[in-house]
Amino acid sequence: MFQISRLTDADLNHRVEASLRELLADAFDGDFSNEDWKHTYGGLRFLGYLEKEIVAHGSVIERSVQIDGEDAKIGYVEGLAVAPMYWRRGFGSNLMAEITSYCRTTFLFSMLSTGEKNFYRKQGWLDFEGESYVLRNGAEIRTLEEDEGLMYLPQSVKDKSSLTKVVCEARSGDDW
Repeated sequence: MFQISRLTDADLNHRVEASLRELLADAFDGDFSNEDWKHTYGGLRFLGYLEKEIVAHGSVIERSVQIDGEDAKIGYVEGLAVAPMYWRRGFGSNLMAEITSYCRTTFLFSMLSTGEKNFYRKQGWLDFEGESYVLRNGAEIRTLEEDEGLMYLPQSVKDKSSLTKVVCEARSGDDW
């Protein structure tokens, strides 16, 4: 039976961390960098278990951003993955439903960046149609190449307001 647990980074031990890193490397076909791994830290982890084996992972990290000129704290989804041998069995959808519920009860808005938009749309995530920027050395720098992959989730299912401009703080690796 598939079960989901939540844990913080303090709850990680070396065995679980090694298992997660292997899962993410496999799920992203070796394209999950050390920076990507670091981006999964600092929030709440959602682990999907089948029996006692970790088969799915996702993190929600609180990030400081500006949304349409207003400072905000958002939930940002990082490192969502299912072990390839368990793809297309609903485990990712179940895990993302739990993450989406958490985001809705915790943040006014949440965001993520993906190349798999249909998967997230099924969970109620909306395509970002505004402009994205990164704040680097006090200057807002347009991140046009990121716009297409960004999605957002308003707290209320009924809230269909669109975000016109988002600015995140710079970080190592991908800013978004």
